[in-house]
Amino acid sequence: MVCLAREGRTEHICFLLVLRATKTHILPKTFKDVAKLLVNSKKRWLESCLEELKSLKDKDVYEIVDLPKRRKVVKNRWVFNIKPDGCY
Repeated sequence: MVCLAREGRTEHICFLLVLRATKTHILPKTFKDVAKLLVNSKKRWLESCLEELKSLKDKDVYEIVDLPKRRKVVKNRWVFNIKPDGCY
């Protein structure tokens, strides 16, 4: 974007800024990013996270146990996306 400004092509920069500003859905990268969203978006993502956790529990995907000695915890990661059917 800097090169475009040096060449006097500010219309491209304005287009990119408007495109970014008008994006209707901001996808969080991490769970901490969810806390930084606006109230409505934050509520929707948190509800979706709780729904996903409930679904995993209902399907008996995991079991909470004591960690055996000399073993490490399996880490996980949230992937935030909006599916084509509109589900978060």
